[in-house]
Amino acid sequence: MGKTVRVNAEISEDLNASLQRLADEHGWSKDVLIEQALRAFVRTEEQFAAAVQDGVAAWQAGDTVEHADVVAEFERRYGQTQ
Repeated sequence: MGKTVRVNAEISEDLNASLQRLADEHGWSKDVLIEQALRAFVRTEEQFAAAVQDGVAAWQAGDTVEHADVVAEFERRYGQTQ
């Protein structure tokens, strides 16, 4: 895992109790559970940011689809919208 640093955060008592319950159920420390949760959150946010950048680059390159075409394809696949 490499070097670690201590991070302090204030959380609600309810969240703390939930974290402790999960940690106990899995036989982990809260530290491990929190690190896993933060890793998943950071990974998801990084993937979202990259997808947005891909979308912006595609738009700037003119790689777009007209809204009417998207609606028509959706209706072809899934039926008429209400």
